[in-house]
Amino acid sequence: MNSLKKILIIGSGQAAIYAASEFRKNDKYSSITIFGNENHHPYERPPLSKEFLMDKKKKDEFLFFSKNFFDDHNVCFINKKIDSVDFKNKYLISFDNKKYFYDKLLITTGSTNRKVEIDKEIDNEIYYLRNLDEANKIKKKASEVNNIAIIGGGFIGLEIASSLNQQNKSVNVIEISNQLMGRIIPSPIANLVKAEHEKNGNKIHLDSKIKSIEKINDAFKILLENDHIIETEMIIGGIGSIPTTDLFNNSDLELKNGILTNKYNQTSVENVYAAGDVSNFYHPLYKKNIRLESYQHAQNQGINAGKNIAGIKSEYLSVPWMWSDQFDLNLQLTGLCDDYHEIIERGVDTENGIIHFFIKDDKIVGACGLGLVGKVGRDIRIASKLIEKQTIIDKKILSDLNQKLNPLLKK
Repeated sequence: MNSLKKILIIGSGQAAIYAASEFRKNDKYSSITIFGNENHHPYERPPLSKEFLMDKKKKDEFLFFSKNFFDDHNVCFINKKIDSVDFKNKYLISFDNKKYFYDKLLITTGSTNRKVEIDKEIDNEIYYLRNLDEANKIKKKASEVNNIAIIGGGFIGLEIASSLNQQNKSVNVIEISNQLMGRIIPSPIANLVKAEHEKNGNKIHLDSKIKSIEKINDAFKILLENDHIIETEMIIGGIGSIPTTDLFNNSDLELKNGILTNKYNQTSVENVYAAGDVSNFYHPLYKKNIRLESYQHAQNQGINAGKNIAGIKSEYLSVPWMWSDQFDLNLQLTGLCDDYHEIIERGVDTENGIIHFFIKDDKIVGACGLGLVGKVGRDIRIASKLIEKQTIIDKKILSDLNQKLNPLLKK
């Protein structure tokens, strides 16, 4: 019996490339083909809103692996859009009507930007950041203007605001809710981020809903519902994203805020797996399904999928973690901060770092920290390990800056 398999991967982002790399470590000979729809080798996306916009990094500096990766690992990369999937007969159909058969399929289609819908004529003038081509368009346009408005005060919007501000642009950030970065970030920390932006000259508009946008020559007049007017030469949308599942809407694949998967990355269809932003996966630690959009998650879940596709049964147990760099501040978040009994605070200023620990049943379930670069990372990493180990913690140690957190790991 021929044990060689045909492995196909739809999507060419971080989850895809790390899944292929991990699979190849465990299976040297089965074929792997990655389908992407960008004319670029797979690359990291976090630098797009930061170092790339500020010209601190070029494209070749944030490729996941060298350009020789595909040849060295015997991985085929095809730059084609997939139009449909036949799960029953196990093949993909590309836009040019070519069939690609598989034994096992991994879906890593990621997520898609939500669109700002104000006026059809204006909607087409709004810029978004999801990929390298869009980042290049934003960079080019931003170099030609001075006044820029960003709709959305989430992570991506604030990172872009920070990057453009550091290029001496006048930036307005319009956020519909009463705090930046949504409910996932503690309001005291969100307020510190807001203060940092304002200290550097960015204008932050909270509780602000857009009433209308009028284009006047090459500029725009944004009217808020509180009658405040913002005049700008460029508009960037950053109001979140949705999982990219359109390809599977009329299929047997079970969808619910993404593609439902179990702890082994398996979907409701046999021999079909999903990983990264598009996966709404079961997390054994939290005992519920979660969908995450973060750099580390895409990488780790891609690795886990690669193992399972290769026949190595592996539960996905990684504790969620993400970060955001804005001006001189580094924000880090680990675990989940939506179900807790109390919050323990550690630190009093961003110069030395502030961390909020979310506690339930005397265990840390999540932690959020903000500080100058290098000030919160170590304690956030310790918090991640304590979450993973389900350690009963001493709250006094958490709140006492004079005591290190390392001893908690020995319990």
